[in-house]
Amino acid sequence: MDVTRRLLLQGLASCSALAAMPSLALANTSLLLPFGQLPAPERIQRVLSAGAPADMLLLALAPHLLAGLSSFELHQGYPWFSKEIGQLPKLGRLAGRASTLTLERLLTLKPQLILDCGNVNDTYRSAAKRTVAQTKIPYLLVSGRLSDSAAQLTQTGTILGVRDHAAILADMASQWLTEAGSFAQTLGRKLTFYTARGAKGLETGLTGSLHTEAIELLGLHNVAASEGRRGLAQVSMEQLLLWQPDIIIAQDEVTWRHIMQTPQWQGIRAVKQQQVLLYRRFPFGWLDAPPGVNRLLGMRRLQAHLDKRLQAGFKADMQQFFQLFFHSHLSDKHYHALVPQI
Repeated sequence: MDVTRRLLLQGLASCSALAAMPSLALANTSLLLPFGQLPAPERIQRVLSAGAPADMLLLALAPHLLAGLSSFELHQGYPWFSKEIGQLPKLGRLAGRASTLTLERLLTLKPQLILDCGNVNDTYRSAAKRTVAQTKIPYLLVSGRLSDSAAQLTQTGTILGVRDHAAILADMASQWLTEAGSFAQTLGRKLTFYTARGAKGLETGLTGSLHTEAIELLGLHNVAASEGRRGLAQVSMEQLLLWQPDIIIAQDEVTWRHIMQTPQWQGIRAVKQQQVLLYRRFPFGWLDAPPGVNRLLGMRRLQAHLDKRLQAGFKADMQQFFQLFFHSHLSDKHYHALVPQI
């Protein structure tokens, strides 16, 4: 039995015990943090997504339980999603800054569980406690590190009563993460990258942040590092000219065009060598925006760009991901619209 399969089966075994005593088991895991008494899986008929990363996790695991999406509208302009997924309403965010979902609206939706995914820090723990106190609805925080995707999927899937489907998703996540780790070990030299955000490309994700984790798992080195800091930061053109990244990745066409057309950027190695990659959102981002399980696909796409051995099979990989994580058939036509080139 290979290592990936063995780890998956071990995770499923632990989840069996977790299902029997969810509150006790969850208190001893670093990935799931419950607030209030979680309902038994068979009692969960509707789950509220608190934010965009939770949208991704719930869409993958249990779209039939979703009251709606917190941050996305898919009913028009995104023909690659199934009719059922496209009809999910946008409800607004409960988590993070500038919440757009009121408690009054939340109560009318009558969910049996609220789920949030991402950073599990004091701010989000405090918000979860406050929401439970105000609504009496159980709240589950799920740690959102991409490297933990397999365990995240199996454990959350057990809570939601979709363990079999979660095991399939976790198996795919384990395989891709293992292959990404193997690729990272084969890089012959230090390959550097910069993620360009904002209209002028001068906002970026710092080393170790959820925004750059998918790239760093492939062994690439983030030029934007700040000791003791993660998350997003503003940088200067002077810093970029000193850093000279090998690869620049943008997920917004406005950003990409600014980089390609502005004279100051032409002195950067990645621009000179035509290694400025545009990964357009669909509407989900490939590498963050949101920093959810959608990043598995972005990590795989970037690995296929760098590793010629994966290029021929990436279309099949992406179509399988759409089928399993987005419950939608991705046609060859729509694939080529989303990925004009690796």
